[in-house]
Amino acid sequence: MPYTKNDYPNSMKNLDTPVRNKAIEIVNTLLEDENMDESIAIPTAISRAKDWAANRGKAVKSSNSDNKDHGEDQYVIPHENGWALKSEGAERAANIFNTKKDAVEAGKDRAKKHHATLTIQREDGTVEDKYSYNRN
Repeated sequence: MPYTKNDYPNSMKNLDTPVRNKAIEIVNTLLEDENMDESIAIPTAISRAKDWAANRGKAVKSSNSDNKDHGEDQYVIPHENGWALKSEGAERAANIFNTKKDAVEAGKDRAKKHHATLTIQREDGTVEDKYSYNRN
């Protein structure tokens, strides 16, 4: 059952309305089109919605990091010089690697350390794989 503006996960309740609406749109797409597990789809949607807002100059409320179940999500993305490892919300890549394999290994280590999700993209920018290292 898709989420709506009136029926959404509790983890979205403290988001500003535009960010929450975008997160609802994203989570529904992840659940339907990508058949992603809800435990990964919800934090991913929240993270992407916050990025969406930040990229449009909208203020994004920060949650109390002590209560946060996960840290900054990590992304392995194509880069003109190879493959980049980028943190959620960062303007620039944290590291550039010659091979995708090296970027993925570093990304997994970083995601584990930060209790985050690692999203790996293909060369065309579509999602290839995701690994979640959230606190339990």
